[in-house]
Amino acid sequence: MQPDPISLEQAETLRDEILSLPGVAGMHGGQFGEVAMLYPGTRVRGLHLFTPRGRPDETRMEVHLIADLSQLPDLGELAEKVRTVTERYVTEPVDVFFSDAS
Repeated sequence: MQPDPISLEQAETLRDEILSLPGVAGMHGGQFGEVAMLYPGTRVRGLHLFTPRGRPDETRMEVHLIADLSQLPDLGELAEKVRTVTERYVTEPVDVFFSDAS
């Protein structure tokens, strides 16, 4: 088992920074809660470290969001802001998914 790329405190801070961005309504945990970083006794929804089977050198950080369309965000710009924030915490490439909208 590999160590967590970021601590629980860092993951929660990252989540909170992402949630503070205009145009982000929330973090999306997936249909069954599978999109989350798991820690002892808790999870941080919307953040997921993905490693393709048999290719450990291709690990990526996935950020799954709920977009707030009432603020009419430019989704490309918002994704870039999310990447910029996330890259302060992880060294892996960052993929941003808009999984829902409100």
